[in-house]
Amino acid sequence: MRNFGRVIEIITNNIRFSNADLTMEGTVPFDDDPLPNESEIKLWNLANRSIQTIKPGKKLTVNAGYTGDVGVILHGYISKAATVTEGVNRITTIHVLDSEDFSKRKEIEKTYVAGTSASYILKDMAKSIKLPVAQFELVDDYQYVEGFTAKGEVTKILSEVAAQCKTSAFINKGQLYIRNLKKGKDDVFKLSAETGLLGSPSYFNESEAQGYQATSQLQYRITTASVIDLTCEAFKGKLFVRKGSHRFSNSGDFKTEVEAIQ
Repeated sequence: MRNFGRVIEIITNNIRFSNADLTMEGTVPFDDDPLPNESEIKLWNLANRSIQTIKPGKKLTVNAGYTGDVGVILHGYISKAATVTEGVNRITTIHVLDSEDFSKRKEIEKTYVAGTSASYILKDMAKSIKLPVAQFELVDDYQYVEGFTAKGEVTKILSEVAAQCKTSAFINKGQLYIRNLKKGKDDVFKLSAETGLLGSPSYFNESEAQGYQATSQLQYRITTASVIDLTCEAFKGKLFVRKGSHRFSNSGDFKTEVEAIQ
């Protein structure tokens, strides 16, 4: 894969913007927690009619890749948008959450009886945020022998209960995932210099995890829980993505950065 033939498509309110017609750039983060991630997109010199179609609460999708190989890197809701003039240019900056803005919803307080399973609580919390559940698989379905009181923000409760099950809970492209990052039937992406690896991955070693930080040419197939078969001078083997970001532009950054664990 070579870093040319870039394709970027931004779709909102039935309007499609393309890098073939406009200058654009953006950063799309992803990670393994259920708090919505906020992406930032900039578009240069939109027509007034186009600016008026970009409204908070509207869905927005970003497709990116290369000619003949394009996929979704963001699907969410516009949280805010503003247009400013800088010299001869007019720049529209759009912020997009990869789910609805849960901060507008009231905190909950709910008590579960003794013996309630974590799976029951997680499914109940998932219903309350009204997101489609893409995957649901627990490492250990923890039992709350003395019962459990869910109090506070739903996303924090999801994280807490999932952690008891040695499982991750995260939102990606508008869907909820409750699963182990290292388990599942995910496709394996072979990452090497021949398939887009940029530079040399750097090793990290934390108390609970170790792995590599790596950068590749923009690859829409890579996101949270993706499996990477990495080949570089320092390492050869499988890694599991826990967070990262896609960065795109017409002629500048067009890359995917990841932190992946062994």
